[in-house]
Amino acid sequence: MIDSQSGYILRPVNPLFIIFSLLCALLLNLLPLGNHSWVPDWLIICIIFWNIHQHRFVGVIWAFLLGLLMDVHNSDLLGLHAFSYSLVAYFAISWQKRIVALPIFTQALHLLPIFMLVALFPVLMHWILTGELYWWAITGSLQAFIEALLWPLATYLLLAPQRRPIDVDHNRPL
Repeated sequence: MIDSQSGYILRPVNPLFIIFSLLCALLLNLLPLGNHSWVPDWLIICIIFWNIHQHRFVGVIWAFLLGLLMDVHNSDLLGLHAFSYSLVAYFAISWQKRIVALPIFTQALHLLPIFMLVALFPVLMHWILTGELYWWAITGSLQAFIEALLWPLATYLLLAPQRRPIDVDHNRPL
């Protein structure tokens, strides 16, 4: 795979690094920061990133299982995060070829509707199931904007182990 920003060929990704990054994102989500709109969903950023860059390792099933863990943690309706995470994973995989070819900030703009879907899906489901719409819950769209702003940082951090060094070492074959 070629890094579109630098033009360098990326090393193959280590599956242990994928699992480590997903575990770190899950642990960041489990921090007791509260359910505020300014707290990003770290796990969905990581899931979308790996669905775009390595969709053969992390797919819809991984997103569903991690969503079930978030449902149990948040004591939400069982399957709410699982369905929204798997739906978002499907969209990320289907948009993969288009998003990878874009510059990093344009990627963030293209991923904003996906982040918005994750942020507003629980509000929409609560409205459908109970008939009550909490307008203050619409502030979850702020969470989507924060996640889109964090996308370039997440891309830089998660692609860092795969980047080749710029200086060439002639004693090393790769």
